[in-house]
Amino acid sequence: MRHFVVLTFVSALLTVSAGAAPQQMFGRLFPELPPYHAPTDAALDALTTLGTTVGTTTTPGPMLDDGAAAGNNPDGMRAFFTYFGQFLDHDMTLDTLPLPVDVVDPNTIVNARDQRLNLDSVYGSKRRKQNPALYEADGKRLKVGGPDGRDLPRNSDGSAILGDPRNDENQIIAQVHVAFLRAHNKLLEQGFKFKDARQLMEWRYQWIVVHEFLPEVLDPEVYADVFGADGRRSIRTRYYDPKRAAKADMPVEFSVGAYRFGHSQVRAAYRLTEGGPFIQVFNPDPAVGDLRGGRPIVPARVIFWPNFLNVEGLAPAVNVSRRIDTLLSAGLFTLPIPGAEPGGSAILAKRNIQRARQYGLPSGQAVARRLGVDELTNEEIAIAIPRLAALRDDPAYKGEAPLWLYILAEAEIVHSGAKLGPVGSRIVAEVIGGLLAADKSSYVRNGWVPEGGDFRVEDLLREAGVLE
Repeated sequence: MRHFVVLTFVSALLTVSAGAAPQQMFGRLFPELPPYHAPTDAALDALTTLGTTVGTTTTPGPMLDDGAAAGNNPDGMRAFFTYFGQFLDHDMTLDTLPLPVDVVDPNTIVNARDQRLNLDSVYGSKRRKQNPALYEADGKRLKVGGPDGRDLPRNSDGSAILGDPRNDENQIIAQVHVAFLRAHNKLLEQGFKFKDARQLMEWRYQWIVVHEFLPEVLDPEVYADVFGADGRRSIRTRYYDPKRAAKADMPVEFSVGAYRFGHSQVRAAYRLTEGGPFIQVFNPDPAVGDLRGGRPIVPARVIFWPNFLNVEGLAPAVNVSRRIDTLLSAGLFTLPIPGAEPGGSAILAKRNIQRARQYGLPSGQAVARRLGVDELTNEEIAIAIPRLAALRDDPAYKGEAPLWLYILAEAEIVHSGAKLGPVGSRIVAEVIGGLLAADKSSYVRNGWVPEGGDFRVEDLLREAGVLE
């Protein structure tokens, strides 16, 4: 999971305003590969519709998650990482281009975020003058909101005051953001100067990405090849040149393809409070309530983080990530947007594939061949996942599969949905690793290691005073 008013993990789906930004551009990881301009919108409908109802019988659509327990991540990945992954996405990329009707060259599209992993979504850009709206009067403490400091700072209309407004799309990612605000302020209370506190927060964040988040989602062999088996070797990329990363080239194979794997991890509902009810991410009935953002976080919505993350000495977290597979939860399937662009759709899966097609992304099989990994044919995908028989049977797909859909199918087939497969893992590992290797201020380039040798999400939440 962009990514409520909008939505989880859909960072490039809707136009949002984040103020003026440095002119960093999107680009291609594999410019030599031919664009895959299939399938037609009509062909997509067969895969991406919610389903059909005849009388009292409803036939689920091929990509609709039924919510059964069997769809949980088989390795028990906890739901915190769904939203940490969204937070990371919002710190790296922002494509404000509406869903295009015509083919677009990604090299002409501005990335409105500083793609380095430097928490500019929290602190504001390092490339511009500090935004005073994010800070207390001393210019050092970050503003927090709510009577107990467990909410984002907000305007009178309920909108959040943020470096990136997408981090208030839902009330889970909002509270991930709050943890970073509070942890920074805690460092100031401990006597750190602002510059040193921000640098330490960046390094801790980057360390969590490499040593905790990526091992959860990547194929172990790919992770070891890029970062070393324990993440403590010099980063080695084979396809994403760190020099390109230094020039701010954010590949669309990552932003529009591989990194959208998080859409499939989102649950329809989560238990926020200890022993409390499960609350839907989206619910059209205002009387029921849901987890949309853009409004104050009331006490009944303040997260008990052991529900989202395993904490030593406590019962296992109840909120488990869904599999990385070709299914999307009912609450996420159709976006709650006021209208689609001409020719566009409110169906998330269809929009993802439409955008990739218009940006000229290569097919999943073309990338697999380029990487030299075992290629899944559409026939093999359809046999392993009968729901996707249209990939094999409909000539509109031209015998290949859209990159995003291929990556989800690969994860489902190769790792039973526990982790990304070799194609998805390689793109994610190379881009994040390349960005860290290119950034002279990263912990990687500075040889920083946390005090005590490690720093985990649990440590961040304790530092922030939100892990109870």
